[in-house]
Amino acid sequence: MKQGKDARLRQAIQRILNQINSTESKSKLYQHALNELCELSASPFGFILEKEVSEDGYTSLVCTSNFGPGFNTQREKTHDCRIPVNAELSDFYRAISNDQPFVLINNHLRSINKACKNWPMLKQAIALTLGDDENFCVICLANAVTPYHIDFAERIWPFLSICVSLLRTLHRRQPEQHSTQANTEPDSWRRQFSELETIAPIGVVAIDQDHRIVRINPSAEIMFGVNPKTIEGLDISTLIPELSDTEHANNTFHPLPSDNIKAIGVKGRHSNGERFPLELTAMHYRERNQPCLLLLLRDRTELQKMLAQHQVELERFRTLSDLAPMGILQTDEHWQTRYVNNRWLEVTGRSEDDIQGLNWGNALYHEDADATLTELHACLAAGLEFRCECRIQRSIAEIIWVQLHARPIYNCMGNVDGFLATLIDNSYYHQAEEKLRHLAERDALTGLANRVFFMDRLEHALDRIDRHGSLALLALDLDGFKNINDSLGHDAGDQLLIEVSKRLTKCVRNEDTVSRVGGDEFIILLEDLKQASVAAQVSEKVLEALQKPVFISHQEVFISTSIGICFAVDGGRASAKILLKQADMALYRAKDAGRNNYQYYSPELELASRRRLELGNSLHHALSRAEFEIYYQAQANVSNNKITGFEALLRWQHPHRGLLPPFEFIPLLEETGLITTVSRWMFHISLHKLKEWINCGLVTPDTAMSLNISPCQFRDPLLLSSIKGALKDSGLEGSNLVVEMTETAMLQEHHQTIECLVKLQKMGVGIALDDFGTGYSSLSYLKKFPIDTIKIDRSFIKDVLVDKEDATITQGVLALAKSLHMKVVAEGVDAPAILELLKQWRCEVYQGYLLNKPMPSDELEKFLADRNSESPPSALRKTNDF
Repeated sequence: MKQGKDARLRQAIQRILNQINSTESKSKLYQHALNELCELSASPFGFILEKEVSEDGYTSLVCTSNFGPGFNTQREKTHDCRIPVNAELSDFYRAISNDQPFVLINNHLRSINKACKNWPMLKQAIALTLGDDENFCVICLANAVTPYHIDFAERIWPFLSICVSLLRTLHRRQPEQHSTQANTEPDSWRRQFSELETIAPIGVVAIDQDHRIVRINPSAEIMFGVNPKTIEGLDISTLIPELSDTEHANNTFHPLPSDNIKAIGVKGRHSNGERFPLELTAMHYRERNQPCLLLLLRDRTELQKMLAQHQVELERFRTLSDLAPMGILQTDEHWQTRYVNNRWLEVTGRSEDDIQGLNWGNALYHEDADATLTELHACLAAGLEFRCECRIQRSIAEIIWVQLHARPIYNCMGNVDGFLATLIDNSYYHQAEEKLRHLAERDALTGLANRVFFMDRLEHALDRIDRHGSLALLALDLDGFKNINDSLGHDAGDQLLIEVSKRLTKCVRNEDTVSRVGGDEFIILLEDLKQASVAAQVSEKVLEALQKPVFISHQEVFISTSIGICFAVDGGRASAKILLKQADMALYRAKDAGRNNYQYYSPELELASRRRLELGNSLHHALSRAEFEIYYQAQANVSNNKITGFEALLRWQHPHRGLLPPFEFIPLLEETGLITTVSRWMFHISLHKLKEWINCGLVTPDTAMSLNISPCQFRDPLLLSSIKGALKDSGLEGSNLVVEMTETAMLQEHHQTIECLVKLQKMGVGIALDDFGTGYSSLSYLKKFPIDTIKIDRSFIKDVLVDKEDATITQGVLALAKSLHMKVVAEGVDAPAILELLKQWRCEVYQGYLLNKPMPSDELEKFLADRNSESPPSALRKTNDF
């Protein structure tokens, strides 16, 4: 199909070329071209438009029509007409004057149909320019079945190009004719001027020296809504009213020098009576030797609307800009300030005068300025957005963090015309981040490093130990802190911890780390140590600093601490976890050494700790596996050596380490809480044994069994009920049981301990104070607690024969007990001479190796049987067994 169209086009071009010799005028060439184009476009109708300017300056279009295919009988018949270029056709005239093909719109079709009533009704049409610089000719094709498209003009462009070339050939053939014709047209400028007025987009009105309207162009017709035939000859005040009678003569159209022509603002009047703003430029000239004025008029209605709208939008932008929660800055192509909003000034702490020119950059903090501006320039030069967080120097003492965001601005030529930047105050987020970091890394009460932050510092210190030398860990635990908490309250305890934290911080360097890892536990990290003695020096300073009293609620409080020290050196393989473990071991050693001192970690400590851990793990199964045994040591009357009671002592038959003494595992039982379960078992077993011995006649019915109670057992709510149950199950009375306690139990849970002891006393159970003289030995305890028996510790009895002080203390205790009506039991009696001396001092009961060593129940039963058969009883040989 396309090939067929191209063939028809080539044929049309060939036919038009064949007629070049027979064509004598451009009119015939136009007719030939119109016929061919009607054929190529299948258009039933077409016409030629040529321009004609009358003597009075009005422009008209001469229309020569032609009936195309389907109207062959009328092809030679033409209907010519002239269409004046009025206001309705001004747009159409300007369009065809642009030398570009275009499809006629409805307005154009209506205007032509109205002017050429003898023509067929135009339904659709396309205009094709055929003229050149010397000729004006437009061929219009109309009423084809298929809608016209600009693509048709592109397809037939070779044909139109050939026609233009032929026109130039005809022009060269008739140079003399053209020259003669040019000479016969002395007023050719008038035609060009008239054409300019016709197509001018501004209003043009010519008035004579009496200010009467001579002519008006199409743009002015539309501007004022008038008909040129009805307006000609009227005074210009009809279109431009005067505010006074002589305004136009004296001001509006007053002659000015030719080099001082300027536009003025006036008011125009539309035919409907509405006034509208005009910009008027008046030019004096002569036409046909008569003075005239040419008025160039520009309707400023839209311009003023645009200016008003622009002002509204500008005000809206300024308002929104000032309300925006961010600073806004605009610069020119030289980065000098063009606009800035109030928020920018508030954030930077500057006035508008302070940031003129390039001074806006002075607000950047000097440490950030170079890097920020360099990166900003690089991004904007590359046409990229710039984002960064930097600091602003608001004042000498105030520096804030801001988020800076900038992007380039382009002008109409596509070149960078400065940039637009926003500034957001990020201080709140930085402060919040700092607070969150503080909460995450610092102890809420003391402000010291918490465990998480301390571990991070310790790991960092271990990573750089090869470059910065050894480090030391000091683990601290406050001595007696629980008593202060319980007696003065937790608020007082918090105040004490705060004061301790301050004192610890003063004892170390700034680069060292003091951490509170929980409760009253602290750890100090000493880095970059050149000598190990520094750790000891710091420990001495800490001990000395904490010895000073602390005033809490107008009360002096004394505190001390125990310190465990361990080291990490270059080349070692210590991890943070291992170091903390070693420091804790050294801390426990300091506590065992009497508190208020410091101890170093050693491998022996780790071995003892591992052994302690293994024992603790084995304890959980010892009772269920029947590994515990009860040994018994008899108590006898000093005067007649009669058995009055027994003390039940716990032993552990470890499956791998053999028989273990109490001091190796009793503390572990107390720490793990197993002491309560084991103690209940001991009560039941020992009381049942005592009942068996009474029933067998080995001892008298008034014999008592003594059992030790740990301080932590007084917090057991089932202690009393378990003792009652053991007595009931065994069939014994309360008088057959003696509960032994140490002075340490009296220091803990004071009121709770007294309440429990009073209830035991009401049950008839005896209360004995064990190891008297080795603890605080406060006589107030003997008065406040329901004690009926005092046991003198073996440390005083064993040397009573050779140590006068021990002898004096023993005699003093016996005298004290007698005055308080208390019974005394002397422990550790292992020689007849000691027993004889106790007789002299009138001691009532004794216990020791002289009587018997602690032994299991079967051996004790044999011992009792042998003893009952002997008379008098023989003394047992002293042994080194426990």
